[in-house]
Amino acid sequence: MRWKKALFLVALLAGTAQMAHAGLLTGMDVTPYFGYRWGGGLETITGFREIETQDTYSYGVGLGRTINQQSGGEIRWMHFEGDVSAVTSGGIELPLEGNPNPKIKRDDILLEGHWYAVRQSTTAPYIIAGLGCSIFSGDGVETIGRFAWDLGAGIRRELSDTAALRIQGVWTPVWVTTGSGIYCEPWYPYFCYGTSTGEFYDQFEVSVGLTLKLGK
Repeated sequence: MRWKKALFLVALLAGTAQMAHAGLLTGMDVTPYFGYRWGGGLETITGFREIETQDTYSYGVGLGRTINQQSGGEIRWMHFEGDVSAVTSGGIELPLEGNPNPKIKRDDILLEGHWYAVRQSTTAPYIIAGLGCSIFSGDGVETIGRFAWDLGAGIRRELSDTAALRIQGVWTPVWVTTGSGIYCEPWYPYFCYGTSTGEFYDQFEVSVGLTLKLGK
Protein backbone atom coordinates (compact mmCIF):
# COMPACT_ATOMS: atom_id res chain seq x y z
CA MET A 1 0.00 0.00 0.00
CA ARG A 2 2.85 2.40 0.81
CA TRP A 3 4.44 1.96 -2.62
CA LYS A 4 1.09 2.71 -4.30
CA LYS A 5 0.81 6.00 -2.42
CA ALA A 6 4.42 6.85 -3.18
CA LEU A 7 3.71 6.14 -6.86
CA PHE A 8 0.64 8.39 -6.65
CA LEU A 9 2.79 11.18 -5.20
CA VAL A 10 5.35 10.82 -8.00
CA ALA A 11 2.56 10.86 -10.61
CA LEU A 12 1.06 13.97 -9.00
CA LEU A 13 4.39 15.77 -9.10
CA ALA A 14 4.93 14.71 -12.71
CA GLY A 15 1.48 16.01 -13.65
CA THR A 16 2.19 19.28 -11.87
CA ALA A 17 5.45 19.62 -13.79
CA GLN A 18 3.59 19.14 -17.09
CA MET A 19 1.04 21.80 -16.13
CA ALA A 20 3.86 24.16 -15.17
CA HIS A 21 5.57 23.52 -18.51
CA ALA A 22 2.32 24.45 -20.23
CA GLY A 23 2.18 27.71 -18.28
CA LEU A 24 -0.95 26.79 -16.29
CA LEU A 25 0.75 27.14 -12.89
CA THR A 26 3.04 30.08 -13.51
CA GLY A 27 3.90 31.78 -10.25
CA MET A 28 2.90 28.79 -8.12
CA ASP A 29 5.12 26.73 -5.80
CA VAL A 30 4.93 22.95 -5.42
CA THR A 31 6.53 21.42 -2.31
CA PRO A 32 6.93 17.69 -1.61
CA TYR A 33 7.25 17.06 2.15
CA PHE A 34 8.79 14.27 4.21
CA GLY A 35 8.38 14.34 7.99
CA TYR A 36 8.08 12.57 11.31
CA ARG A 37 4.89 12.64 13.40
CA TRP A 38 4.29 11.73 17.04
CA GLY A 39 1.50 11.94 19.61
CA GLY A 40 -2.12 11.00 19.07
CA GLY A 41 -3.32 9.44 22.32
CA LEU A 42 -6.88 9.23 23.71
CA GLU A 43 -7.90 8.60 27.33
CA THR A 44 -11.68 9.17 27.52
CA ILE A 45 -13.07 6.45 25.24
CA THR A 46 -15.48 4.17 27.10
CA GLY A 47 -13.93 0.81 27.94
CA PHE A 48 -10.32 1.95 27.49
CA ARG A 49 -7.80 3.41 29.89
CA GLU A 50 -5.68 4.74 27.04
CA ILE A 51 -5.20 4.42 23.29
CA GLU A 52 -1.83 5.26 21.76
CA THR A 53 -0.67 5.83 18.17
CA GLN A 54 2.77 4.80 16.94
CA ASP A 55 5.28 7.56 16.19
CA THR A 56 6.37 7.22 12.57
CA TYR A 57 7.00 8.97 9.25
CA SER A 58 4.65 11.13 7.21
CA TYR A 59 4.73 12.54 3.70
CA GLY A 60 2.72 14.75 1.36
CA VAL A 61 2.74 17.65 -1.06
CA GLY A 62 1.66 21.29 -1.11
CA LEU A 63 0.68 23.73 -3.83
CA GLY A 64 0.98 27.40 -2.95
CA ARG A 65 1.78 30.93 -3.98
CA THR A 66 3.72 33.83 -2.52
CA ILE A 67 1.28 36.71 -2.03
CA ASN A 68 3.77 39.42 -1.11
CA GLN A 69 7.12 39.83 0.63
CA GLN A 70 5.65 38.98 4.04
CA SER A 71 2.99 36.32 3.33
CA GLY A 72 1.93 33.35 1.23
CA GLY A 73 -0.65 30.58 1.09
CA GLU A 74 -0.69 26.85 0.38
CA ILE A 75 -3.04 23.90 0.07
CA ARG A 76 -1.22 21.01 1.73
CA TRP A 77 -1.95 17.27 1.91
CA MET A 78 -0.10 15.07 4.40
CA HIS A 79 -0.49 11.31 4.98
CA PHE A 80 0.28 9.40 8.17
CA GLU A 81 -0.10 5.68 8.90
CA GLY A 82 0.82 4.07 12.23
CA ASP A 83 0.09 1.14 14.53
CA VAL A 84 -2.42 1.51 17.36
CA SER A 85 -2.11 -0.01 20.84
CA ALA A 86 -4.53 0.21 23.78
CA VAL A 87 -5.10 -0.67 27.41
CA THR A 88 -8.64 -1.58 28.45
CA SER A 89 -10.30 -0.36 31.63
CA GLY A 90 -9.52 -3.78 33.10
CA GLY A 91 -5.80 -3.43 32.37
CA ILE A 92 -5.64 -5.75 29.35
CA GLU A 93 -3.07 -4.64 26.78
CA LEU A 94 -4.13 -4.76 23.14
CA PRO A 95 -3.34 -6.22 20.74
CA LEU A 96 -2.99 -9.56 22.49
CA GLU A 97 0.27 -11.42 22.08
CA GLY A 98 0.51 -13.00 18.63
CA ASN A 99 -2.05 -10.66 17.05
CA PRO A 100 -1.05 -7.91 14.60
CA ASN A 101 -1.39 -4.25 15.55
CA PRO A 102 -4.34 -2.47 13.95
CA LYS A 103 -3.37 0.57 11.90
CA ILE A 104 -4.79 4.04 11.72
CA LYS A 105 -4.44 6.19 8.60
CA ARG A 106 -4.80 9.94 8.67
CA ASP A 107 -4.93 12.28 5.68
CA ASP A 108 -4.82 16.01 6.41
CA ILE A 109 -5.99 18.49 3.76
CA LEU A 110 -5.42 22.04 4.98
CA LEU A 111 -5.48 25.56 3.58
CA GLU A 112 -2.54 27.28 5.27
CA GLY A 113 -1.19 30.78 5.52
CA HIS A 114 2.51 31.61 5.96
CA TRP A 115 3.62 34.88 7.54
CA TYR A 116 7.27 35.92 7.44
CA ALA A 117 8.75 38.06 10.20
CA VAL A 118 11.74 39.13 8.11
CA ARG A 119 12.35 38.30 4.46
CA GLN A 120 15.26 40.49 3.43
CA SER A 121 17.81 37.69 3.09
CA THR A 122 17.98 34.14 1.73
CA THR A 123 16.87 32.72 5.12
CA ALA A 124 13.49 33.70 6.56
CA PRO A 125 11.56 32.43 9.62
CA TYR A 126 7.77 32.18 9.37
CA ILE A 127 4.67 31.10 11.26
CA ILE A 128 1.96 28.76 9.92
CA ALA A 129 -1.78 28.58 10.59
CA GLY A 130 -4.28 26.51 8.65
CA LEU A 131 -7.84 25.15 8.53
CA GLY A 132 -9.22 22.08 6.79
CA CYS A 133 -10.15 18.49 7.48
CA SER A 134 -8.61 15.22 8.64
CA ILE A 135 -9.78 11.93 7.15
CA PHE A 136 -9.31 8.86 9.36
CA SER A 137 -9.47 5.29 8.08
CA GLY A 138 -8.22 1.81 8.87
CA ASP A 139 -8.70 -1.84 8.11
CA GLY A 140 -12.23 -2.92 8.97
CA VAL A 141 -13.36 0.49 10.29
CA GLU A 142 -15.51 3.22 8.82
CA THR A 143 -13.77 6.18 7.18
CA ILE A 144 -14.64 9.43 8.94
CA GLY A 145 -13.77 13.07 8.42
CA ARG A 146 -13.22 15.70 11.11
CA PHE A 147 -12.61 19.43 11.16
CA ALA A 148 -8.89 20.10 11.70
CA TRP A 149 -6.46 22.97 12.06
CA ASP A 150 -2.76 23.42 12.55
CA LEU A 151 -0.35 25.93 14.03
CA GLY A 152 3.42 26.03 13.78
CA ALA A 153 6.59 27.73 12.63
CA GLY A 154 9.40 27.13 10.18
CA ILE A 155 12.44 28.45 8.34
CA ARG A 156 12.71 28.91 4.58
CA ARG A 157 16.09 28.99 2.81
CA GLU A 158 16.27 30.18 -0.79
CA LEU A 159 18.55 27.85 -2.77
CA SER A 160 18.19 29.50 -6.18
CA ASP A 161 15.69 31.40 -8.32
CA THR A 162 13.76 28.15 -8.81
CA ALA A 163 14.07 26.26 -5.51
CA ALA A 164 13.93 26.71 -1.74
CA LEU A 165 14.32 24.46 1.31
CA ARG A 166 11.78 24.54 4.13
CA ILE A 167 12.00 23.04 7.63
CA GLN A 168 8.90 23.38 9.77
CA GLY A 169 7.08 22.03 12.79
CA VAL A 170 3.31 22.01 13.30
CA TRP A 171 0.72 20.98 15.87
CA THR A 172 -2.34 19.32 14.29
CA PRO A 173 -5.21 18.80 16.78
CA VAL A 174 -8.57 17.19 15.96
CA TRP A 175 -11.51 17.20 18.39
CA VAL A 176 -12.88 13.69 18.96
CA THR A 177 -16.29 13.26 20.60
CA THR A 178 -16.05 10.35 23.04
CA GLY A 179 -19.27 10.64 25.08
CA SER A 180 -21.98 12.95 26.39
CA GLY A 181 -22.81 14.76 29.61
CA ILE A 182 -24.98 17.42 31.23
CA TYR A 183 -23.98 21.08 31.33
CA CYS A 184 -25.71 23.55 33.64
CA GLU A 185 -25.35 27.30 33.16
CA PRO A 186 -23.69 29.06 36.12
CA TRP A 187 -26.20 31.96 36.07
CA TYR A 188 -29.96 32.32 36.58
CA PRO A 189 -32.23 30.60 35.45
CA TYR A 190 -29.57 27.82 35.53
CA PHE A 191 -30.71 25.91 32.45
CA CYS A 192 -29.20 22.43 32.02
CA TYR A 193 -28.89 20.59 28.73
CA GLY A 194 -27.10 17.65 27.18
CA THR A 195 -23.77 18.21 25.46
CA SER A 196 -21.05 16.11 23.88
CA THR A 197 -17.75 15.46 25.65
CA GLY A 198 -14.39 14.48 24.23
CA GLU A 199 -10.75 15.42 23.86
CA PHE A 200 -8.19 16.48 21.29
CA TYR A 201 -6.44 13.82 19.23
CA ASP A 202 -3.39 15.97 18.69
CA GLN A 203 -0.18 15.14 16.90
CA PHE A 204 3.06 17.01 16.33
CA GLU A 205 5.06 16.89 13.12
CA VAL A 206 8.47 18.06 11.95
CA SER A 207 8.96 18.02 8.18
CA VAL A 208 11.39 19.03 5.45
CA GLY A 209 10.12 20.34 2.12
CA LEU A 210 11.78 21.18 -1.19
CA THR A 211 9.88 24.05 -2.79
CA LEU A 212 10.00 24.21 -6.59
CA LYS A 213 9.02 27.57 -8.07
CA LEU A 214 7.02 26.91 -11.20
CA GLY A 215 7.22 29.01 -14.33
CA LYS A 216 10.58 30.57 -13.43
